[in-house]
Amino acid sequence: MDEAWRGATLQRLSLPLLTFVVLLLVLSPVVQAQENLGAWLEAEGVVLMAEPGGKILYEKNSGERFYPASTTKIMTALLLLEHTSPDEMVTVGEEVFLVGPDSSTSGLTLGDRIRVGDLLYAVMLPSGNEAAYAAAVYAARQASSRPEMPVQEALDYFTSLMNDRARDLGALHTHFANPDGYHDPDHYTTANDLALIAREALKKDLLRQAARAKVHQVTVWRDGSPVTLEWFTTNWLLHPDLTYYYPRATGLKTGHTPEAGGTLVATAVDGDLELIAVLMKSTTESRFQEAASLFDYGFDHFRLCRVVEKGEAVAVAALKGQAKGEEASVPAFTAAGFSDVLPAEDIPRIEKNVTWESRLLSGEALKAPLEEGEVIGRVSYTLDGTVLFETELLSGCEVRARFPWEKTALPAVLVLGLFTLVRRRRRKAVRSRRGTRTRRA
Repeated sequence: MDEAWRGATLQRLSLPLLTFVVLLLVLSPVVQAQENLGAWLEAEGVVLMAEPGGKILYEKNSGERFYPASTTKIMTALLLLEHTSPDEMVTVGEEVFLVGPDSSTSGLTLGDRIRVGDLLYAVMLPSGNEAAYAAAVYAARQASSRPEMPVQEALDYFTSLMNDRARDLGALHTHFANPDGYHDPDHYTTANDLALIAREALKKDLLRQAARAKVHQVTVWRDGSPVTLEWFTTNWLLHPDLTYYYPRATGLKTGHTPEAGGTLVATAVDGDLELIAVLMKSTTESRFQEAASLFDYGFDHFRLCRVVEKGEAVAVAALKGQAKGEEASVPAFTAAGFSDVLPAEDIPRIEKNVTWESRLLSGEALKAPLEEGEVIGRVSYTLDGTVLFETELLSGCEVRARFPWEKTALPAVLVLGLFTLVRRRRRKAVRSRRGTRTRRA
């Protein structure tokens, strides 16, 4: 009885153990890396987005609501560039007195005159709240074509622009109440929405330039005299002398309030792959470590795969019925191209499948004639049975038929030939009858 009990116990233990071993064997490196990330990331909301394409490579509570703090200024900077020109001059007004207590500042004061391009740096590097307010008021006046719009009305107008732009970008779970991210219960976003906003902002070259700068000196005009201001980035990933330095980092914006915790939208580039990391409700220091770990995960396990280019010759079709002197085959070119960010381990398993237009097939070959650019088939690319991309195949050249009228005139020729044959037989029959009558006479 003891032996039977021990055998049954071993059987019960072996099944979970076997399942665990099998899972270890079948889990891909990407899945294992995701498990490792999830085990120690402190940030409560996380998104890792890949460019080009905007594919999400990792997420944690990406749709939950968080306070963005100064990462709000990505939208403020974007709208500033969309509604103004870099060389326009901005006069800082009474809006600087509206910023909240203990705000981060860039050193701008009432009456300062500064270029829009430099004001952008004041918003992005030292994260100046008064700079964000000045940018908001000026952009609102420009967008509304009302240069004398009162300050508070301009701020309200600008927040409407922010919310409208967010909706345009698909950031449907975001609501802005101010241009700087100072805490307001009605000012919130999600990690996914913030990634969408950052993705759009990165289309602005000047914003990219400002986001990756470590330091920036600028001359502002104060009481008619030039004053030099110097700003340093708050993004520790960009500082080579700090332990949080990440060589592939290229930006973008930090944020912090007691309610929001440490927030960060960071970008990094390796070759033709760009990553956008968003971390919400983290801590001041751990957000940089977490961003670096997310970047390592993305660059280690994913590649931008150019599956096929537009106009690429991906197949050759045999020909039948072509005129003398024509080639025995025709190249097939793709009507469109496709690239995607994919796990590196998956790329070798992509399969190409070609089918030819049934109306053109004669056995295993395509029947001439063919026009250059004519649709002659389709090609699809699949991964483990799932279609990644499909497009038409176009004839790479014109192919003449053995008889130029083969496709269009053949039915008429057959009818004409049949008519001629019948006519000849009738004439022959008539002559035969006439000859018979003559002999009888």
